[in-house]
Amino acid sequence: MEYQFITTQQTGRVLTVWLNNPPQSFLTTGMMQEFISVLKALRKDTSVGAVVLTSAVEGVFLTHFDVAEIKQSAESVPMSLSPTLANLSLKTESAFSHLPGSRALASKTPVMGVVQMNLFHEVMALMRAMDKVFIAAINGRAMGGGHELAQGCDLRVMVEGDAEKDVIGQPEICIGLIPGGGGTQMMARHLGVAKAMEYALDAKLLTPQEALDVGLVHRLAPAASLLEDTQQWAERLARRPAYAVKAIKQAIYHGASQTFDEGMAMEKAGFVSTATQPNTRTAMLAYADAVQAISDRGDMLNLNDMQDWLEGTAFDFHS
Repeated sequence: MEYQFITTQQTGRVLTVWLNNPPQSFLTTGMMQEFISVLKALRKDTSVGAVVLTSAVEGVFLTHFDVAEIKQSAESVPMSLSPTLANLSLKTESAFSHLPGSRALASKTPVMGVVQMNLFHEVMALMRAMDKVFIAAINGRAMGGGHELAQGCDLRVMVEGDAEKDVIGQPEICIGLIPGGGGTQMMARHLGVAKAMEYALDAKLLTPQEALDVGLVHRLAPAASLLEDTQQWAERLARRPAYAVKAIKQAIYHGASQTFDEGMAMEKAGFVSTATQPNTRTAMLAYADAVQAISDRGDMLNLNDMQDWLEGTAFDFHS
């Protein structure tokens, strides 16, 4: 499909998605609608094992939500809503969103903010539920919704960049808002309650090195090689069996927010399920035979013997 805000390219089992809204790289409702279309198409696409999400705008991942839409939403709000009424309006919009044209119509009314919020949360839910690895290649600043979209990915690589301009964080409180795309929940889970509280209340913007040190991103890369480095990582992870990727994501994203016993039960169910898959049984036997052959030679198992398995090239789960 042709999109206004998104460009995609598939190489092997890796799909790269570029978000493109120059010059400021603002996040828009239209961009979210297009991204949802991409995600829905991916749900049944077994040819893709990993997705790299990045920006086509040089030096900026996503600044934050579009200022024009922020202004329009602020000017159209008819009244103050309590958290209870706000929750009711969100649930009502979501319930009717499947009706053709309902969202397009609602986005032109005072409830446009509700539409934006539900769209964003649907994007997050789709990424987390999918049997594919999502990696954000953060090529510059990512604030507010831009930071939340990056945090919604499974893994994050950020440009080493300029500490003065390449920052990430949640500054919404500065205009009287709170993070609305999952920022409070994801930071609390990624960083712990204490740090999440500090960053949300203080609107702290972190440099790339600070983000790496606290665990908001997993790796740093030079600007010149950021996308290539991320795509190479994605290529490796795309070789993992899709059913195991999905089981791990479910156990971590859902199980880790439940009680310990409930989380353990989810992990055990995922382990038994993956262990009974035909490809897993074949791979287990192949690995056991390889290790036995090393033992039969009187050699010790070392990391070099494990390398093909770690890279995902010893067994093809997708043939």
